[in-house]
Amino acid sequence: GEVWKARDSRLNRDVAIKTSHIGFNGRFQVEARAVAALNHPNICTLHDAGPDYLVMEYIEGLTLADRINQGPVPVGEALAIAKQIADALEAAHDKGIVHRDLKPANIKIRPDGSVKVLDFGLAKAGEAREVTPDSPTMLSTVGMILGTAGYMSPEQARGQAVDKRADIWAFGVVLYEMLTAKRLFDGTTTSDSLAAILTREPDLTPAPVKTRRLLASCLEKDPKKRLRDIGDWARLLEESPARVEVRESAKLPWIVATAAMGLVAIAVTVFHFATALPPATETRVDIITAPTIDPFSFALSPDGRQMAYVASGVALGVASGDGPSRLWVRSLDSTTGQPLPGTEGARNPFWSPDNRSLGFFADFKLKRTDIGGGQPQTLTDDGRGGGVGAAAGTWSSQGVILFTPDSSSALFRIPASGGTPMAVTRLARQYSHRAPRFLPDGRQFLFAATGVESGIWLGSLDGGVTRRLAPIAPGNDSAAEYLAPGWLVRVQQNNLVARHFDAVSGKLSGDSVTVAQGVRFDPATFAGAFSVSSNGMIAYRAGGGGRQQLVWFNRAGQNTGVFGPPVESLFHPELSPDGKRAATTRGPFGAADIWIEEGTRSTRFTFDAADDRYAIWSPDGEHVVFASDREGTLDIYQKPANASGTEQVLLQSADLKRPNSWSPDGRFILYASSQNNTDLMVLPLTGERKPFPFLSTPFSEQQGTFSPDGR
Repeated sequence: GEVWKARDSRLNRDVAIKTSHIGFNGRFQVEARAVAALNHPNICTLHDAGPDYLVMEYIEGLTLADRINQGPVPVGEALAIAKQIADALEAAHDKGIVHRDLKPANIKIRPDGSVKVLDFGLAKAGEAREVTPDSPTMLSTVGMILGTAGYMSPEQARGQAVDKRADIWAFGVVLYEMLTAKRLFDGTTTSDSLAAILTREPDLTPAPVKTRRLLASCLEKDPKKRLRDIGDWARLLEESPARVEVRESAKLPWIVATAAMGLVAIAVTVFHFATALPPATETRVDIITAPTIDPFSFALSPDGRQMAYVASGVALGVASGDGPSRLWVRSLDSTTGQPLPGTEGARNPFWSPDNRSLGFFADFKLKRTDIGGGQPQTLTDDGRGGGVGAAAGTWSSQGVILFTPDSSSALFRIPASGGTPMAVTRLARQYSHRAPRFLPDGRQFLFAATGVESGIWLGSLDGGVTRRLAPIAPGNDSAAEYLAPGWLVRVQQNNLVARHFDAVSGKLSGDSVTVAQGVRFDPATFAGAFSVSSNGMIAYRAGGGGRQQLVWFNRAGQNTGVFGPPVESLFHPELSPDGKRAATTRGPFGAADIWIEEGTRSTRFTFDAADDRYAIWSPDGEHVVFASDREGTLDIYQKPANASGTEQVLLQSADLKRPNSWSPDGRFILYASSQNNTDLMVLPLTGERKPFPFLSTPFSEQQGTFSPDGR
């Protein structure tokens, strides 16, 4: 038959019409009416049936077969898809309806990540005919085979009567194919495939350990020994040897591999969640890489087999400091890393779901590159990557990249092929959204928000209401990542911790469990130095956060001395007009203060418990202007530079403000104003203080400065 997209003019909707070259018999009509009675969000609706056609719900998106052709589906994403398939099967089985032809080609994945199973119970019609393993459904009369070669249960292959356990067999075959991108029972002919089903015991070792017990139960050749109800699939998964049991009196065991990133005794350690008892044996592998100035720029691939990281060096796998900083990729079972061409200056890499490409930030742009070779592609110019832990991205199975371009921006989405960024979140009582991470469904995502309502938040591409999952303690807590099969992982007080998280309900439960101690963390940006794969592995960089210090350089590039003491968090330095002092910001997002540095002396300038930052000097050096969120949003305040007077509010409004520059004549302040995009605004300081726009574009404009003549 054929499938056509059509328009239902009566109900003003798109539909799919399936036509058949043969007429349907009476038995088919009875079954079609039964299927039409199914009403489930994961089952494609049958609207109508005629003598040789079906009118079906029209569904946008890829088939599961298309998704598998892109490579193995990460285990978290695969289990999210499997859950929806199982829910559909359970709803049909409860009404006595058996699918009989479950296969990836009969499963659609919509752009929002929801799954629809097609063609429920509609395979029992027509005449049998010889087909190849990739052909459409084999139709049958009584006593002849029914289904698609490679997905049939043994009883189907023998032409015997079938029940819901035939669907459970097919569910296991489909889940295996998702996880491995390989056919479980493949053959050059239909007969070869059927013979493999009847005689060969499936090899499940390529599948993740946590799924093997489930797969084995689904793929019992004797239907009496097979999993009896599809609704029990998750219980088998949870009770498999790969499950992490959290018990108050028991330590969590791990299979461990250790890697040294750089020459400074900083380790990247890879964990694999194993059974709670008995403890697993540790395995350690040293990975020596070139030095890096960006210890937070590394990412474990979704399949847990490769590491992408930023480092310097020209010799493959050799720890030399020569050459520019760039992206490197190394297989965890290899002894060398490979630099990726065209990635000089790269920061904050993130993987595509198929493990074949990397997104990253460089040259003030968001880019992607294939690890197999070729030059990077620029996806958008709005990817400034302004600082460690600021710009960050995540790549969904639906071909969408979610990213934040800088440290004071909302989240944006863009097709993985490039295009115009579109805002996904909106800043409200917050001044930045950062560190987005997709959940397995490719629709929901985690992110960290800074401001009055700092915390770990849950958002959705479909525009659903965002909500806070957990607060963030400034200076102690990092952003979070999802770890299958149901954990939220983040750094708290330099410890890597995990807590139970239900990705469906979006709820946290239970106490946090310590995974590792001494994990590197940047309190200024909420960046934790760890990365999570889809198959339950974690990589982290050990060590403290480091200390920072201002250093003088002359015009020849020579270091001429330090300026102020070394501290754990120091950023946004702004020199006074006479060049003798510097206003800086110290402390984590959410609780920073302005300090004045002079020589080796350092004096605290603001004392409010709120977040104070972005200091600039007046032209005469007598006053300092800064932003503070003490009233809920970042507003502009002024204070005498000698700290003798009170703080004066210059501008309060609902937007978020970042002072940039004071005009030489002292009459205007240039500042950045942001809600979703960031515009440059001018605030008059004489007469009526009514701001007016200076630069407004579809992108985010963060920083500017007045020319010497103030024009």
